[in-house]
Amino acid sequence: MAAWYLVPKFLETPSYKVAEKDGNIEIRYYESMLLQSVKVSGDQYRALRLGFRPLVNYIGAKAREGEKISMTAPVMQSSSDTDNEWVVSFSMPSKYSKKTLPEPNNKQVYSEEIKPTKAAVIRFSGKTDRDGSLIKEKEKVLLDWIKNKDFKIISKSKYLFYNDPSTPGFLRRNEVMVILSD
Repeated sequence: MAAWYLVPKFLETPSYKVAEKDGNIEIRYYESMLLQSVKVSGDQYRALRLGFRPLVNYIGAKAREGEKISMTAPVMQSSSDTDNEWVVSFSMPSKYSKKTLPEPNNKQVYSEEIKPTKAAVIRFSGKTDRDGSLIKEKEKVLLDWIKNKDFKIISKSKYLFYNDPSTPGFLRRNEVMVILSD
């Protein structure tokens, strides 16, 4: 039980400062993030699993030359501009820049840089099942909160998963995040 709780705490996560907190909702200012991403098709649950493997192969140096890259948290997922298509991403450790990040051999894997940004985030625990009901419920709570605060959303929702699938639901850390205009 302790391993499920402690392991994610030792993984590097994107750096941010909390500007406002209201229960389990926060306004955060994130530093820039370097992501390795893939686009995959399917429903939200299946797409997350399909996108995970090429990214694990990339950081594990199975799909490229060079040394392994440390695992980070969270795994991020957002819908793309195409129906039934999702972007699954790993944030890269802060020691890397776009210039120093190893080049992938898999053309499906690509780099993205996210500039410093303001975001609204809702944090929750639980198992995010195939039907996506828990994520959708928390996303609605976050979007309603934002609407009541008069913030302007400038991105699609991003789903953030901090734990591996074997972690019991009550120990899992999940988040829904949207980027806000300054």
